[in-house]
Amino acid sequence: MKEVKLRAANVSLVAFYGDKPVELKDLIAKLQEYLASHPLLKTKFIPYQMSQVHGTIIGCEGWSAHRGIISRWFKERRKEEKYLDLAALATCSSLLRDFPLTIRWGGYEAEQDYNFLSRGQTLYTRSFQLQSAADITIPVLIGWSWQDNGVTLALDRLRRSFQQFNLLHKYHDTNEAIDNDFYLRLGTINARLSAAEIKEISSQARNILSASSILIPLRIQDLAFVRYQDIQLTPRTTQVISLNDITTSQLEQLYA
Repeated sequence: MKEVKLRAANVSLVAFYGDKPVELKDLIAKLQEYLASHPLLKTKFIPYQMSQVHGTIIGCEGWSAHRGIISRWFKERRKEEKYLDLAALATCSSLLRDFPLTIRWGGYEAEQDYNFLSRGQTLYTRSFQLQSAADITIPVLIGWSWQDNGVTLALDRLRRSFQQFNLLHKYHDTNEAIDNDFYLRLGTINARLSAAEIKEISSQARNILSASSILIPLRIQDLAFVRYQDIQLTPRTTQVISLNDITTSQLEQLYA
């Protein structure tokens, strides 16, 4: 029997792709300038364009099959074959009753207990990360949903809610897994850094962040579906449709 090759489509729901609040742009620019001028990096840091810096709400990747779009992360993480409900997903903005959410970046102190750990680490430590990948290093700014002077699990709940459309967040490999991080990739460092270099660069960046905080409302109009060719979401090769404007037909075309 001839094997049928499935065609993959790289689709995600992202936030703040393109326009951003001024305070968020200023913070991104400050960190990009810090990295670009750091003596350990010199010309190795390549900043993303301001428009392409974004936060991923949930990856919607899938494969086109005869019956529809197979949900990639249900298939890979839980070995379950489920098909995306694109008609319902196209109208999901009406279900986002908790919006707007407030995201807080910065102002996290090293010794303070926020009653929440991100991957077992304090918010101060997780607020800025240098993540190694192959021969590059990726600088990441991380924030969390914030209400009543504390972290909430609103982002994790939001990601989990997409299971009703047969979408699984890639870091929800089990029912107990939690991913409450709102992360922004700032660019690419074209080198693998030593542990000592990572520690020095990260510590200084975290100190910059801890000096002050910004609270940014995440609104439904800040969300968009994208079809991308690379994980950087390079603008010239990325198709973007606002969540508020998308139709079932347009969503289907992203997977075509």
